[in-house]
Amino acid sequence: MKNRKRWLAAGLAAIMVLSMAGCGGGSSSGGKTATTAASGGSDNASGGASADGKVEITFWHAMGGVNGEATEAIVKAFNESQDQIVVKSEYQGTYDDMITKLKATMQSGGMPDVCQMYDIGTKFMADSGYAVPVEDMFASTSFDPSCVMDIITSYYTVNGKQMAMPFNVSTPMLYYNKDVFKAAGLDPEKPPKTFDEVLEYSKTIVESGAAPVGFSQAIYGWFFEQQIAGQGKFYANNENGRKEAATAVDFDQNGAGLKIFETWKKLLDSGYAANYGSTTADTQTAFFAGQSAIIVESTAILKNATNSSDFEIGTGYFPKIEDSAEGGVIIGGASLWMMDNKDDAKKDAAWKFIEFTTTPEVQATWSMSTGYFAINPAAYDTPDMKAFIEENPNFLTAINQLKDTPVNGYTAGVLSGVATESRTLFNEAMEKTYDGTYTPQEAVDFLTKSVNSAIENYNASTK
Repeated sequence: MKNRKRWLAAGLAAIMVLSMAGCGGGSSSGGKTATTAASGGSDNASGGASADGKVEITFWHAMGGVNGEATEAIVKAFNESQDQIVVKSEYQGTYDDMITKLKATMQSGGMPDVCQMYDIGTKFMADSGYAVPVEDMFASTSFDPSCVMDIITSYYTVNGKQMAMPFNVSTPMLYYNKDVFKAAGLDPEKPPKTFDEVLEYSKTIVESGAAPVGFSQAIYGWFFEQQIAGQGKFYANNENGRKEAATAVDFDQNGAGLKIFETWKKLLDSGYAANYGSTTADTQTAFFAGQSAIIVESTAILKNATNSSDFEIGTGYFPKIEDSAEGGVIIGGASLWMMDNKDDAKKDAAWKFIEFTTTPEVQATWSMSTGYFAINPAAYDTPDMKAFIEENPNFLTAINQLKDTPVNGYTAGVLSGVATESRTLFNEAMEKTYDGTYTPQEAVDFLTKSVNSAIENYNASTK
């Protein structure tokens, strides 16, 4: 925690001096210091200029705790970098709270000007008609979109247009206890690369007595989606709903879903793995306590994992069920959306704030403070980030895995308006597979029927 606060403070001092020029743009708004407005609410999110003539915009976000502090630091730095715009930052609770409140304002008025939205809200946002695609603003400031990694922007590209700017970006990866590996006679520098190897390693660990549990993974629908992409397969038809709207899942037809259920069941039945349920924190706690030697989790927990464990942590790429050159990981996290409040001045201001968040220095500070990826590769060349990586080499695993992931329809992820419901349904299917209620095939059949019904209802509602 102390290191994170140190990086946040140092980074904030550095980005205070930045202009509003984005990672490839040439916009500038002067150098006067603006009054910071990084907290508090606004009764009129789409109102005009503030009393001192600055354009005031509202930014809704879902970042609490240390991540919230880092978010507020970006807002503060932006406000102090120029004298024309004031961003008012408003914390809205969880992502689910955010989307519920946003839907209400779409009907009643009072939308924010910039809204952070989680990855699985992309389809809804694109379909809503209330968002301004960020790509429409690139020319206004000569923004160079190539400064953001293609594998990251591909998720938020709908019908060939980038709709939102990635903000807090994560992927899954493997975490392991190096001390346990050494005690079990395993090479602590060679993590398993496939789930077959995970099983082999887990057997060695448990039978050697190095740890009571070899492997565990939370029951989490995001991992199901990742393991489909890792096989180089589509979750849904119409190329994951990106060629045209998905009308049904594809994992039942291409075999990817069955392989996943069979793999998870085989691991648990081996006696070398354990199930800690669908609360991801429970699996993390088992790992931090040395109970489980290997887990898969988001890259976003790396900082917390390092601070919470009294053993040496190793990291590796997210294991594959079936190796495929076309397979890889899908990004998670959230992005920044511009909401259409029919005010050109506020629209321009919203874009300049979003552009500011892409600069190398801002991204470096954000990544060091939170553990999320820096979306701009140039961030990794900044002096502070280089020093940070030297102290925290596990951060290289995440960025290297992302660089090694091919950019294609599989790794772009499924574009679905029912992603939240689909993940909940997966959890139910997996739990019933673990307890023997369903065979793996029956679990796939249940999930297919349930998700297809949800997709059909969503598509009917958007016609």
